[in-house]
Formats: sequence, C-alpha cells, structure tokens
Amino acid sequence: MDDKKIQDLNISDTIKSILADSKIKTIKQICQKSKADLKELGLTNSEINQINVQLQLIGLKLKDSL
Repeated sequence: MDDKKIQDLNISDTIKSILADSKIKTIKQICQKSKADLKELGLTNSEINQINVQLQLIGLKLKDSL
C-alpha cells in the first residue's frame, strides 16, 4: 500500500507539486516525514492536515504522529 504514488492520494495538486519538487514520489516517502519536515518543504498546516487525513484513511500516518 505505501509504495503507491502520491498521485493516488486525494490531496490538492499544489501539495502534489510541492512534494514532487522535493523528490517525494511515494506514500512510503511521505510517511517517513514528520509534520516539521513537511513545514520545511513549504507546506502549510492546512495542507499537512490534508495529507494526514488522507494517510489515516488508508491506515497510515506521518512519522512521529500519534
């Protein structure tokens, strides 16, 4: 499941673009990032929450998330 592409997540194209620019192409790579890591990439709290919700829907989470 986590080897799926970020394109499979129901997140905005803006988020997908930021992740792609940062060489993040798979869901597994997103799960290895913490919220702080994603903020450093330029994502807003709202965008990070959008990612988090989508990961939770498929039973996954960000690194260091409860």
